[in-house]
Amino acid sequence: MLHARLALRAARRWLTPGPRLTVTVLLNQDPDTLFSGYLPGARLILAYRYTLPAVTAGEDRMLLERVFAAFNDQPVHPDDQLHADAWAAKRLRSLSVGDVVAIDDRYYACAPVGWMSIPAPGV
Repeated sequence: MLHARLALRAARRWLTPGPRLTVTVLLNQDPDTLFSGYLPGARLILAYRYTLPAVTAGEDRMLLERVFAAFNDQPVHPDDQLHADAWAAKRLRSLSVGDVVAIDDRYYACAPVGWMSIPAPGV
């Protein structure tokens, strides 16, 4: 029943008119990424893509933390549970240091603490 309510809430938000942000998660395939972090030229694969309603300008850092929590099986926003479940169903590893998240055309690499803005990687 809980998943049905979450799905309904997410559907309502998805159908809500207004601007939306595209979130793209790229997993780093380099074996030393946990030690070296993201390096230009890293081997990245597209793991997941979805949209979220745009709330305010300059919200990237908040959204990045939200994405990190969802893809480490700790969703903090009710709508993120569906994405966390889909991530788990794909049997993807947790989002971690060296991975890349794009919000529209802005790219960020997961750092040991926080996020680092990076140029668009070649995927």
